[in-house]
Order: sequence, then C-alpha cells, then structure tokens
Amino acid sequence: MTRIVTATKLDYLTGRFYLALYPILFLVGLLIGVVAKMPIFTIILVIVLAVFIAGGVFSVNERNHGEKLYATLPLRRRDMVTGRYAYALTLGIAATLIASLLGFAASWIAGVDMGQLGPARGSLATTPAMATMIFWFAVGFAFLYFCFSIAVAFPIYFRFGFSRSYIFTMLPLYLVVLVALLVTRNLNPQLGLSDTIQFFMDHTYLLPIIGVVGGLILLAISWVVATRVYQGKEL
Repeated sequence: MTRIVTATKLDYLTGRFYLALYPILFLVGLLIGVVAKMPIFTIILVIVLAVFIAGGVFSVNERNHGEKLYATLPLRRRDMVTGRYAYALTLGIAATLIASLLGFAASWIAGVDMGQLGPARGSLATTPAMATMIFWFAVGFAFLYFCFSIAVAFPIYFRFGFSRSYIFTMLPLYLVVLVALLVTRNLNPQLGLSDTIQFFMDHTYLLPIIGVVGGLILLAISWVVATRVYQGKEL
C-alpha cells in the first residue's frame, strides 16, 4: 500500500502543471454553460477537460523519460499502474463534484433549470422532479464517461506511449460527447413521461449509483489490462 501511495503522489507531482490549469478551464466551462443557457453543457465540458488533465501525466513522463526514473525507485510496475489509476480516480471524483457544483451554478446564474436546451428553446423538464432527475443523470453520466475514457485510454498509453496514440484514442471519445450534445440539442423539449422516465423520477438516487458502479467496473477491467500490458513492456 505504501508503494501505491508513493506512486500516486509521484503522479500528482508530475501532473501539477495540468492541475494548475484546471480552475481556469472549468470557469470557462461555467461561462459557456451560462451564456448558452445549457447547464448540462457545463457538467459535460468540465468532465471532458478532466479526462485531458488525467492523461497529462503520460505526456509529462514521456517528455521527461519519467518511466525510466520510476524504474530506479523501489516500485513494481504493478504499483506504478495502480498509482496511476488511483490518481485518475481521485481526479475523476473531484471533477464530478466540481462539475455538479458548476452545473448547478450555471443553472442558477442563467435562471434556467437543468433541462434547458438553450436561449431559443424550451426545457426537457416539465416538472421540478424531472429537472432533478436530469441533473442526477448528468452527474452519473459524467462520472461514467470519465471512467470509460480512462479505461479506454490508459492501457493504450501504457503500451504505445502518449504522443503516438493520443489523437487516435481521444478523438473518438470527444466525438461521443459532440454527438451527445447534438442529440440533446435536437430533442423534443416536450418529452412524454415514459415508464422509464417515471421510474427514474421515482428512484432518482439510482442514477448516480449506476454511474459510480459502472465506472468502477470499467476502471477495474482496464486496470487488469493495463497491468498485464505494462508488465510485458520494455522500458
């Protein structure tokens, strides 16, 4: 456990430059959500930026040959991989909490509910309960998306390095967000109360739970793959 904590601290120190940028970036996300009158956009943008920042550790290590430095320390490769995932998970939890607060702030500042689709359109939420459900769905989806992105990217980074795989790894993930936003923008503001929507309105607490459990499962699978990949890699 001590070795894992040490590896996590090393990753934190390595990624401090990217972490320092984060407050500026999520304030930009808040501003865009307020201007566009789409609080959900703020939540999504903050999480997408968190994925970028989590991958920054690989970028810095690649430029500074950090892997070779880590290899001189009393750390097993398994510890290094576990520390990297622990760092990412900590960042993901913090980013989800920040995204939630900023999404709520964007809603309050813009004077709209969480289902608002923009200044010229209506809201997906027809009742306060539906607006609450949309908020918690966005929070659960944000954490799930972060974990999904990390689960896809980290094993590839460990195997091929950051510079050779970043664009091929992250571009499809960014496109997923773009498509989701476009679909949201074109949804009919007057959604009917289907059985599924009504169920989650009555059991809103399930939405973040599904996001957390699903995200942790994805990270666990990815950690197994990354560990095996990195143990067989020549440094």
